[in-house]
Amino acid sequence: MLSVLSFIILILFFVITIFSTSYDVHLLINGKEPSFSSIGEFWFALSPTSLQISEAIVSRYIDPCSLFTALDCDPLLWHPIISSFLLMPSTPSLLVISIFILWIYRRNTRKKFSNYYS
Repeated sequence: MLSVLSFIILILFFVITIFSTSYDVHLLINGKEPSFSSIGEFWFALSPTSLQISEAIVSRYIDPCSLFTALDCDPLLWHPIISSFLLMPSTPSLLVISIFILWIYRRNTRKKFSNYYS
């Protein structure tokens, strides 16, 4: 079950990585300087409303500082953590994540087959 789930996530991340690479090539062809787009810029190009809705949902309903008023703290989940992730370059970051998921998938399938033939 875990190998099927990791395979689906692997395919999903590889497809997103291919889209991110094609978006960067598209920006390069249209005259932008040769650099990688950020994950947030790539997400905004795909679906701007979902990025804004995600920020609202995380800030209002998931962040512990906004859930519990007794904590009396500044929001900490979206702005320092998730926004830092959204500023990372999209193609290299997604490629590293995809390779890591591929490694997990290969490790699980190898372990499964080695136990089967032992």
